[in-house]
Amino acid sequence: MPDHDIEMITSEQLHAALRKSQKHFIILDCRSSHEYTESHIRTAVNFSIPSIMLRRFAAGKIDITSTIKCRDLKERILSCYKESTFVLYNNSNEPVGDAGGGGGTREELVLMTGCSGMVSASGTAAGNDTTINVLHRKLKQDGCRVVCLEGKRPLNVFKL
Repeated sequence: MPDHDIEMITSEQLHAALRKSQKHFIILDCRSSHEYTESHIRTAVNFSIPSIMLRRFAAGKIDITSTIKCRDLKERILSCYKESTFVLYNNSNEPVGDAGGGGGTREELVLMTGCSGMVSASGTAAGNDTTINVLHRKLKQDGCRVVCLEGKRPLNVFKL
């Protein structure tokens, strides 16, 4: 059974950790490219991929490096994949329950992205298959340390 526990980090904790050492963190902004362009955490890389690639990534048909355009990030991931801490963030960390709209347990916590209208392989609403959820699940399955940034971000861009 995959690990569904979501480890959270506050912006203050992340900021302090980044001041000590940026090399141990890979920050992935799971919002839309447009939102990323408007503002993002310094050193963050946008992880906004088409829904078909997201489905292939979720199914294990492609690996994380196949989804990344940035050559420097690919090299960074390949060189220290399991040694780095992946920090994921998007617009919201509100829990989302099942399709019926009920409240969610900790295991059902879904971190919403800017990818509205995404459809899963079965043709239904993506629900737990949002970019940040798929990314979190796949990285955890690979044995990586993954944390999610609490709250709406980036309201302010970290200046290091």
